[in-house]
Amino acid sequence: MSRDLAATGGARLLDGARLLPAVWRARYLGGAPYKLLLALTDRCNQRCAHCAIWRRGPSQELSPREVSRLLTSLPSLRWLDLTGGEVTLRPDYLELAAAVREVAGGLLFLHFATNGWSPERVSALAEGLSRLPGPRVVVTVSIDGPEEIHDRVRGRRGAFARAVASARALSRIDNVAVYVGTTLTPETGPKLKATCAALTRALPGLVPSRWHINPMARSDHFFGNAAMELPATGELRRWLAEVSRFRGLPRDPFALVEFLYLRNLGRFLEEARAPLPCQALSASIFVAPNGEVYPCHILSESLGNIRDHGGSVATLLATPAARSARARIARDGCGRCWTACEAYHAILAAPGRGLLRALSARPPSL
Repeated sequence: MSRDLAATGGARLLDGARLLPAVWRARYLGGAPYKLLLALTDRCNQRCAHCAIWRRGPSQELSPREVSRLLTSLPSLRWLDLTGGEVTLRPDYLELAAAVREVAGGLLFLHFATNGWSPERVSALAEGLSRLPGPRVVVTVSIDGPEEIHDRVRGRRGAFARAVASARALSRIDNVAVYVGTTLTPETGPKLKATCAALTRALPGLVPSRWHINPMARSDHFFGNAAMELPATGELRRWLAEVSRFRGLPRDPFALVEFLYLRNLGRFLEEARAPLPCQALSASIFVAPNGEVYPCHILSESLGNIRDHGGSVATLLATPAARSARARIARDGCGRCWTACEAYHAILAAPGRGLLRALSARPPSL
């Protein structure tokens, strides 16, 4: 392991320890969510086969000032995940970075995802966020296969080359950690070996722990793909076996959480239910580009719009509808998904149980 990765692992371990009070308050004291998944736009310049966000186009997006008010209304916020669409397509994306800077001092984890189509804009956003008095910025660049597969899945010729260029540019920015994200679909899953080989050639500095794998998920209000067909369970298990072989044993705290996520994903495929209690509305919340608030990015149950509550997520969460939804999820669970966006904080809320269930799960096999 390189010195940089070792230092990163130590910093992540410290940040994880600093996150524990927020996890404890959310889990046992009914505290406000500490994680926010904030979709900033539905604009997208790619045409992914597994996602229909690009079909919607821009809505009445929250302005930078509204984003600042939203973030300020959650003093418990420690983990901010920015997504889209493609965030860098917003003409005010650097103003959005400035809005995030206002609350960065309280953050422990800051992440944004990108399709990497514009290396210059992606780098500018990362540089703007990395100057924060807060955490290292984590950027996930989506690469779904070797060049031919990726370009076809993404619907744009040249998408692979641009994504690789973005990853290389990001790797040269201080205080930025670069990951590659691959979505498992019926087209990308069978090409994992070829994808691994392509990434090794194109990004020789990429280590397996920074290659994130996530199965395709369906969501009406986020991905707009509720009618699309998911990969078959048997295929997913075979693909997970390949991923496990590529990644090996975890060597840093983040890789350990990823390991528990992937092993418990195997259990989810066996039981068709999340292996750990859902933490939506307790630990986390999802806000759409137009300000609609949902328990998570999968459950399409709108709790209202923050614009109708003075721009305050905290005020909206105090409404009877939000309190009722939170109590129902905590009491009955949901269990319909096991995506990284929801699984990571479920693991943090019950790490011992997550480890036991992961180790007792039937190992994926080729």
